[in-house]
Amino acid sequence: MDGGRVAAAVRQIMDETARRKPQGGRNVLMLAWFEDEKDELPRNPGDYDIISLTAPLGAFSGDGAHPDADRKVFLALYFITERFAQSLMPIADEDSPLFRMLTTTAAKRHPVRRVNAPDPNKELMLDLFAAAAVAYVERHDGWEQLVEALGVAITALVSPVIPEEAPKGADEVLAVILQDIAAHPESASLSGLARRYSYSTTYLSELIHERCGMTFTELVARHRMDRAAMLLRATQLPVREVARQVGYSGTSNFYKAFRAQFGCGPAEWREGAGK
Repeated sequence: MDGGRVAAAVRQIMDETARRKPQGGRNVLMLAWFEDEKDELPRNPGDYDIISLTAPLGAFSGDGAHPDADRKVFLALYFITERFAQSLMPIADEDSPLFRMLTTTAAKRHPVRRVNAPDPNKELMLDLFAAAAVAYVERHDGWEQLVEALGVAITALVSPVIPEEAPKGADEVLAVILQDIAAHPESASLSGLARRYSYSTTYLSELIHERCGMTFTELVARHRMDRAAMLLRATQLPVREVARQVGYSGTSNFYKAFRAQFGCGPAEWREGAGK
């Protein structure tokens, strides 16, 4: 890519950052500054995560004679975490560094850290960030999707050198997921939760079974029946309406599930609830 074109894009992003008038898209934002002028990240402008690169300005422009050629530029790509993780998850093998990094990101429990790309990847990393900067500034049709795709490539490239997280992380995420299921058992679905928390459905299903000793379906059914039992005790709603409120379109499966958990039907439960 033309060095002058890249340098102009980086310079424009730096100017917008300095004037505090970044021209972000719907889901991405880029900021840049000379590292010797700022020693910390600006306040996060939203629910973003960040990947970044530090490189001399001359590396972007190809002009080693420029007065600022040796000054290091901090170029940061901000992205909406949930959307970004969902884009990457389908291509991440469950045992891969990329998958581990994505689940860490989804849980929002990762510290800011600086890592060094292996030497063979440094030039490629620079090229990817340069292409993202040009696409971000020039804004041709589809520019935002292109920047996101380049961010995906950058993340996949750097993920093998991200330090391993403590294994307790999965339990932290699972605790949040279990709270979500308990709060909304009527609408809980494995695929929906997997999308929300950026897990694969297979991994989430196995995690729930391993940690809870029951399948996802059994767990949701238990919460639904607990909610139904509470409604039967506390209200005079018809059984059909109770079934609807806990996620059943008809009463047949509801009766079977209720009897399996409590050993009696809904009407019997209601009659004997006060004894």
